[in-house]
Order: sequence, then C-alpha cells, then structure tokens
Amino acid sequence: MAPVAGVGGAQSIAPVSNSGGHGNHPGDQSSSASGQTFASTLSQAIGQATGGGHAGHGAGPSTPALPHANSSHATAGSQSGSTHPRHFTIGENHQGEKHGFHETALGVRAYRQELIASNIANADTPGYKAVDIDFQEALRVARSIANTPPLSLATTASGHVQGQAQVGLSPYPLKYHVPTQPSADGNTVDMNVERAKFAENSVMWEFSRDRVSGHFKHMMEMLQSLKD
Repeated sequence: MAPVAGVGGAQSIAPVSNSGGHGNHPGDQSSSASGQTFASTLSQAIGQATGGGHAGHGAGPSTPALPHANSSHATAGSQSGSTHPRHFTIGENHQGEKHGFHETALGVRAYRQELIASNIANADTPGYKAVDIDFQEALRVARSIANTPPLSLATTASGHVQGQAQVGLSPYPLKYHVPTQPSADGNTVDMNVERAKFAENSVMWEFSRDRVSGHFKHMMEMLQSLKD
C-alpha cells in the first residue's frame, strides 16, 4: 500500500537557529548558528555598561546568558545618589583647597588688624604693651581648629535639647613688641612700626577678600550659564 502523504512518513523540518530570545519569545531565526543575534549582543552591551547582566535575554551558542538582578541594582544605585565620575559637587571643585586657605587667612588677617588698630589707639596709654601675632603660626592654629569636629552635647534627661557645641577658639599666641627706645611711661607702641604693619596687613586682607569673593563670583557665573 502506498504511503499517504503526511501519515507515517517523517517530514523534514528546517533547523531552527539556536539564537536567544527574550523570555518565551523566539529569537532571531534568520541568524546563523555560529554568529550572535541582535538580542544577545544588546544584552551583552548592557551587562558591560552596568557591571552586571541582563537576564531574560537569551544568548547565542557562544554567548552565556547574563543575569538580570545586577542591572536592576545598577539602575537603583544610579537613582539613589551615586554620582557620575565626571560630575562634581557645587563648591568642591579643584580650587576648593585654595578657597578654604584664603577664607581662613581672611579671618586671621582681620584679627591681626584689630590688634594693630588697638595698638594705635592706645599709643598714649601709660603702661600699654603693643601686641601682635605671627601670621604663619596663627594660620596653622586656625586651620587645625577648622578641621576639628564639633562636640556632641550629652542629654541626661528627656527634656534636654540635643545639639552640638563648637570647639572654643583658643586665642592665637600673642607676641609683645620690644621697642628700640622705650618710653618713660612704659608704653611700647611705636607709631611708625604700627602704621607700616597696618598698611601691609590691609593689603593682604584685601587680597584674601578678593580671592574669596572671586571664587563665589565664578560659581554664580557658572550656575547662570547652566540656567541659560
């Protein structure tokens, strides 16, 4: 009996490429078995970009399947505050260290200006001793104080208010002026010396002030350009 077509006989079925798909969906059947499919190439690129894989995307015969969990973690990490390597925080650019130095120097210069002004004001006060500070030494003290963390206040009762106490600023070491020609009343103020120190310190104070104000002007111009 002649065989009936479609019954008892094995039909020849075209081989299906072993390329990956997405979930239960078939992959690209037109690709050859030796090459990667578009889906597997895309999933591999996503896995390399996020540090993990992209599961659910199948892979070709030469590409292993990539897990899906790491990509979701990478996405969540980018939304939870992680920054891009090329991003920078406002106020923390490459000039932040110089800005902090001039800001501290500005305070030390202002304090020294008060001392010199006090010396000039007491030029006729009997027994007054002219004082000054070593700027370099005072600057080191000021920078060490600025880097000291604040103290936490202890609460011993439920009604106490929590807070932090700033470390008290210790006075800078004072230097007493030794006059070349002491006066009869014991006053050690030399007006020529004090005027020269006052003028020099004023110039340096204005320099530090211009550096600090220039830093903020630069930041404002940058923010304005980003807004425009």
